[in-house]
Amino acid sequence: MTPRKDNTRDERGVAIMYVAMFLMSSLWLVSLSIDMGKLTVTKGELQRAADAAALAGASAVDPLDGTLMQDSARILATYTASRNTALRETSEAVLIDSQADIDFPTPNKIRVVARREESAGNPMTTIFARTLGITSLNIRATATAEAIPVDEPCERMAPMAPVQIDGGYSTECGTFYRLKMGSGPQNDPLQGNFQLLDYGEDCNEGPCVGIQGIGPRLECWTINGYGCCIKIGDQFVDTEPGNHVGTMFKALKDLWELDRDQREGICYQAYTGTGERVVTTPIVETFDLNGKKAAEIVGFAAFFLVSKPEQGGQASEAYGQFINYVVPGDADEEPPVGPKLFTLRLVENPTP
Repeated sequence: MTPRKDNTRDERGVAIMYVAMFLMSSLWLVSLSIDMGKLTVTKGELQRAADAAALAGASAVDPLDGTLMQDSARILATYTASRNTALRETSEAVLIDSQADIDFPTPNKIRVVARREESAGNPMTTIFARTLGITSLNIRATATAEAIPVDEPCERMAPMAPVQIDGGYSTECGTFYRLKMGSGPQNDPLQGNFQLLDYGEDCNEGPCVGIQGIGPRLECWTINGYGCCIKIGDQFVDTEPGNHVGTMFKALKDLWELDRDQREGICYQAYTGTGERVVTTPIVETFDLNGKKAAEIVGFAAFFLVSKPEQGGQASEAYGQFINYVVPGDADEEPPVGPKLFTLRLVENPTP
């Protein structure tokens, strides 16, 4: 009788091979998961950089016509992207090409691409996948931002209100308007109103909460702005019949003196200041309301003070240039023709 062969040693050898293969596969999977994690983090970092860059570029609204100034938008977008970082081998600044990585689908939209790609010379390097011959991965993120007219601004709304005119106010350099009237016979058609508004005491937000008296409130609203949102169609604001010479002179003078650029007679295009000379205002349907009555808001605009405020009677005026300007707010309806306030938002990326 032939004795049975003992295969125990052979089976143990096969089992060890299986375990080794399993451990090797597991190691590869763990290694690849680390690289996939790095890819996910890099993608998120690139998206944040692209979003920030697009929003910065969209803020370059032309004060004259409200479209994006493309050269300025490219500069703002590339600078903002560079202030963000994303992984490559280690964390590096996100550098975008101001021409190849930026375009303008419409006059008010900017699209930005942030890359970690071989074609740009900066692909994301892998850690463990290189053992499989994968030394780098290409990643990109795209963001599109738009400057859109505001119908409900929520910041810095001054208590002065121009009346809507046919065709809207011009924003051209050298075309100046009176935002607040001075006293005198030439203003008789206004029947005692000086284009000032009383927003009332119901707002519980902002620095002017709790201030008593129309004079102190007008001063606070002029310097700091009304603290609550206002939208087109609102009629809760009242016209304020008084001229409030001293109050308005002090408020406008404070704004002027807070600004870094105090040159008189310049247009906004030459201005290099810090924004205090720009006040945002509602535009009302009419001010021919004979005293303290509700004024309907039909739009919004920004006003750049071109001359230093003076005190007294007919000289108590705000004189300046209307401009298109960017502020926080919401947009649902198209405001009337003329200068506008714009807000910024990210939108769905259009097809290139």
